[in-house]
Amino acid sequence: MRELIASGRARPSEIAICATATEEWDEHFLVLVADSELPLHFSHGMPALASREGQACAALADVLLNGLSQDRIRRLFGHARGRSRALADLQADWSLGLRPGAALLELDQWRRALDEGAGRHADGVDPRPIVMPVLQLLARGPEAATQAGALLLGTAARTLWTEALRRAPAEALEFTLQDLRLPDGRDPGAAVAWCPASHVAGAPRPWVRMLGMTSRSWPRRAVEDPLIPSHILPRAVLDPDPITERDRRAFAVIARHATQGCVLSRSRRNPQGGQLSASPLIPQGISPQVLKRARIPQHAFSEADRILARPDEAAASPALVAANLCWRNWRRPAVTAHDGQVRGDHPQIARAISEIQSATSLRLMLRDPLAFVWRYALGWQAVSEDDQPLALDARAYGELVHELLKHAVDALEPTPGYARASRQEIEATLAGATEAIRARWPLERSVPPALLWKHTLAAAAQLALKALTLDETFQPGTRSWTELAFGHGRAGATTHDLPWSPNAQVAIPGTEVSVQGSIDRLDLTGDGRAVRVSDYKTGVEPRRADEIVLGRGAELQRVIYAIAAGQLLPDSPRVIARLVFLGDEEPKAYRLPDVDQTIAELGSHVTAAVALLRAGRALPGPDAQEEHNDFRIALPASPATYFQIKNAAFMGAFGEFARIWGCR
Repeated sequence: MRELIASGRARPSEIAICATATEEWDEHFLVLVADSELPLHFSHGMPALASREGQACAALADVLLNGLSQDRIRRLFGHARGRSRALADLQADWSLGLRPGAALLELDQWRRALDEGAGRHADGVDPRPIVMPVLQLLARGPEAATQAGALLLGTAARTLWTEALRRAPAEALEFTLQDLRLPDGRDPGAAVAWCPASHVAGAPRPWVRMLGMTSRSWPRRAVEDPLIPSHILPRAVLDPDPITERDRRAFAVIARHATQGCVLSRSRRNPQGGQLSASPLIPQGISPQVLKRARIPQHAFSEADRILARPDEAAASPALVAANLCWRNWRRPAVTAHDGQVRGDHPQIARAISEIQSATSLRLMLRDPLAFVWRYALGWQAVSEDDQPLALDARAYGELVHELLKHAVDALEPTPGYARASRQEIEATLAGATEAIRARWPLERSVPPALLWKHTLAAAAQLALKALTLDETFQPGTRSWTELAFGHGRAGATTHDLPWSPNAQVAIPGTEVSVQGSIDRLDLTGDGRAVRVSDYKTGVEPRRADEIVLGRGAELQRVIYAIAAGQLLPDSPRVIARLVFLGDEEPKAYRLPDVDQTIAELGSHVTAAVALLRAGRALPGPDAQEEHNDFRIALPASPATYFQIKNAAFMGAFGEFARIWGCR
């Protein structure tokens, strides 16, 4: 098409491109037209969902068919705000105060979330009188489709919505919206025609290209009607002009009138890789011309075609040079800039190191320096795509158990005191904490459906009860805290005095690194001479748990807890640091055999990690090879092959730093 117009051999009105069915081609043609900016007329109409009005209808259908959720409502309101009657006066910051991670799948959750954020709007306008009636309408589902369309869609989108409801019930909106078409607004007399073969047969053009010339498409096969099979009513009576004959007739008419040129195009394989046979309509004796995907085009359609046809220009393209160099470097058995090697003392890496670290960031620093740079120097984050998970992941489940512990202990302190509370008082307090979290968590993050959420809370409460009744305190007068913050100003909602200021600085001895976090549990004796810190794990006990010290750089919490307790409590009390696995029937606690020595070892490993990063060797470590690595998408597509090629070079670059991966 472009070559004919550019060469002057044909005018746009003399060219047609057709197929027996256009649906599988339409989206490709929309992209190609946008890329080329050539006059192409969709005689059968453009897909409605390719327009803004169609997307507004799709957003409304998504809410009605799949239920309320924050993502769906934000999408719908983005289309409807200021363009519909119901949301004409809705302010831009209506969602201020809503937690981005909360799914908000129920009307009551929306009501409570909007209530919490009602006072945060700068203009003082409360969005609830506008938003809540709309949410109540949408919560009714497909039965409210007609009323919802009238209130939430603009004039053009409302026309599409009415047509979709006329064709089928509201429950089928997902399919009817896909079939709707809109006129593209182009003059067919001044544009190339893209259309079904039947349209070209009715208005032939001298230049034609027929797509999909395979035995499946040209001609299409007549299928027996499932409701009225041939033995009840002969097909010739039910369909006197079958689709196969119509396609044959259209081909004959198009080919006869294509006096200037007729190109028959087909693919050799389907999307699944299966071979496709040629259409029986292709005349015998024609030698096909095989066009390879990587061929140099005779006439450039886009910038990619032009660069492919000019190797010298491609060699000078910065983007192609960088991509080619990356591809080659990933296959070289040496450390390169595309493996994480950067210049020494890079300011972004220095900034990331100077910030207050957590157990999570220190683990990345020690076990995957490249991921540490991606996350904390460049700010990359993994995005959760599941609006309503069927189960909490391990990290979220651990946070749930820890929050139950915090609520329970905070409620017991200082009266009657966790150390003096009976089992019945602990169970009653834990039940109250469970109910509070049951209502609050759905307003802050995505949780499983109601029944699964109930069972998840029950299981988490059982683990929390194990932790609270695990052992006896040191001695009478012992005080206990859970989720005790250190190193930052986020103290949390507590009703009793803390043993230290939550924003007091904590540094790893012998290093320049400061740390922050929250201690799962801290028990302090009445005389202040001894303290016990506990790191709770919600999983089952691993093998040889008694030998774990730093866990090859993966188990850092209890060591960091011990550092915080030793630095922030007065009079340098004796510190006991333990690891508790709650997933077994009988939880066990494992103490660090030598707290001071372990702290010194951690300091030396962190110092080595900082030196490695400052030297510019931010290379992938053992965690990069894990299946659930959040940054896996940024690594080569075949990580196993990549690490097999690079392993020797990486170990040589890591040097003595790698010894942490061999220690218990």
